[in-house]
Amino acid sequence: MINTVNKPGLQYLQSALSRVDNLLRAAMERVQESGDSPDNALRGLFVSWDEAVADLNEFPMGGLWQGNTSLDDILNIPHDPQQPLARLIDTFGLTALDGYILLISLAPELDRRYERLYAFLQDDMSIRRASVHLVMNLLGVQLNERFMVWERLQPHMPLINSRLLATQENPEKRNAASLSHTLHVDTRIVGHLLGVSEPDVRIAAAMVPPPVDDSVEIPMERFNAICDELRHAPVLYMKGMANMGQLSTALALCNAYNLGMVIFDGAKLNALSTPFEDAWRLMLREAHLNEAALVITHWEALIPEGQTQPNADMWSAIFAYHRPVFLISKEDWEPADPIRSRRMLRIDFDLPEYPARIAAWEQFTAEAGIDVDPEILAELSNKFRIPRTNIRRAVNSALDFALSEQKPVEKSHLYKGVQSHISLQLGHLADRIHPKFTWDDLILPPDQMEQLHEITQRARFAFRVQHEWGFIKRISNANGVSALFAGESGTGKTLSVQVIASDLGLALYRIDLSAVVSKYIGETEKNLSVIFSEAKSSNAILFFDEADAIFGKRSEVKDAKDRYANIEIAYLLQQIEDYDGVAIMATNLRQNLDEAFTRRIDFMVDFPFPDEDYREKLWSVHFPPEAPLDERIDLREVAERYHLAGGNIRNAALAAAYLAAADGGVITYQHLRSAIRREHQKMGRLIHD
Repeated sequence: MINTVNKPGLQYLQSALSRVDNLLRAAMERVQESGDSPDNALRGLFVSWDEAVADLNEFPMGGLWQGNTSLDDILNIPHDPQQPLARLIDTFGLTALDGYILLISLAPELDRRYERLYAFLQDDMSIRRASVHLVMNLLGVQLNERFMVWERLQPHMPLINSRLLATQENPEKRNAASLSHTLHVDTRIVGHLLGVSEPDVRIAAAMVPPPVDDSVEIPMERFNAICDELRHAPVLYMKGMANMGQLSTALALCNAYNLGMVIFDGAKLNALSTPFEDAWRLMLREAHLNEAALVITHWEALIPEGQTQPNADMWSAIFAYHRPVFLISKEDWEPADPIRSRRMLRIDFDLPEYPARIAAWEQFTAEAGIDVDPEILAELSNKFRIPRTNIRRAVNSALDFALSEQKPVEKSHLYKGVQSHISLQLGHLADRIHPKFTWDDLILPPDQMEQLHEITQRARFAFRVQHEWGFIKRISNANGVSALFAGESGTGKTLSVQVIASDLGLALYRIDLSAVVSKYIGETEKNLSVIFSEAKSSNAILFFDEADAIFGKRSEVKDAKDRYANIEIAYLLQQIEDYDGVAIMATNLRQNLDEAFTRRIDFMVDFPFPDEDYREKLWSVHFPPEAPLDERIDLREVAERYHLAGGNIRNAALAAAYLAAADGGVITYQHLRSAIRREHQKMGRLIHD
């Protein structure tokens, strides 16, 4: 849609097209002088003997019509930099000749009478757009002038290279000479000249809306220095994990110069159905049309797999873009140009350290008028290694949650605010679990319970021990917590992970190892790298459930397959050691773990099969007080008779309740025994009464 009718712009186009009319008028006069009658009904459909002889008498490459004008007499479009056409010419570095070629090609898009005029002058009523040959003859009388026009329509010249114009073959005249190809102004360019601001539909799916927040996520001293350099239109390479404030910082830099931003997602650009060569040229054209800074996120996606450099033509075009260019990537990258006339500034976006995080919490809660206990802010700052942008969002969400409940902002609202903005981009590799269990739901021996509490205490007081007490100077990579839970299925491993996550208030992700482990060399490590990289920005708890496939005993190397399997395990252990959050693994086969493996894990918690006393507690806790349990049922006797793990007891208790609901409404021993029998059947066991 045209946002606002630009009357001066339309009048400017009208005036410019009047000069095209002058060219056409002069051409028609020359046609008439040459003896070609416009009244001939067969003109363009039939070539007479006399016409053929006359054509042979013409000098080769002499043009369609004779005349005395030259390019110097023609190229005099008034230049008004306030008008879209003039700005287009300036922006793309077009010559005056390019401007006339564009105008002649544009005319039929604005006024259909040009279709008839062009058909008449080309002696063919089926060709209703200007051909290359027609434009050459309209603008050039002398031989060199005509081929100056031809040269401006070559692929490397701005009109074609920037996708302002396209040459098309007449579908009814296949394999015709290239001079007969017609010229078409791209739809996006026509719209732009008429005031349409919507981007090209072919690349719109790869565009990212500009941010509304211009928070600066780097030290102000560094920001001011870069801001000073922005006047020289540098390329700025922003490295860091996603959502670390790169876009908001770029916006703040551009706002300092009243400069707009056009943002493209490199991964989405690469995935468009539009051919990549066209897609990146249209991307650059969109930035030109908006006279804006160009921002490309996921820059690494535009570098072909297995290579270190992007498409050479694309990089040259990006590097030549005369406004600031922001390249955002999670990886290190260096251009390989031996000679560069333009500098590339590097900006690293790292997770803020504890002092910066607590300062942000104090600032944003104070600005929001929230009175928070300093101990709570210290706890939040210690647990959540998130950027300033996410802290501000968390505070805003906490205000919303509190208002919804008609309460003042409490600790729970702040925690909920943080977690509402944690969403790891892990696709099929992991599922988020929302914990709903507490310590009261755990039935475990004292030693195991104590170990679980130690895990939460280690995560909770990591900053005090590592930074305030200086242990980080003595022991490297000691911020994180790693644990391995070993025990039979149903003994409480998954439940314990949920209790820990609930107690710490951290997001919990269960890793699907079947999706992580790949038969293709390098893919497993790549998947693991994605998981830990994403989790680092949220301090999420990573839970590798049923991890025997990858955490089993490292085998003796007998072939290349064994060697590669051991490399995968070593890579995973290194990632766990480097991770600053909590990583918990679960296995059913503790005996398969070697000493070298266990030495690198902080906690080893064995989940024993419950004895009679614990089985009785488990049966008791799984029947709520409201449940109509037959008083004749002796849960101690049930615990002694049936050797079931906690997970199986939970299933049997629930199944017995459903059987009772359909049969009288009281849970009897018969219902309980039927449910237990079903549970044994699932495990492939028989009941011996």
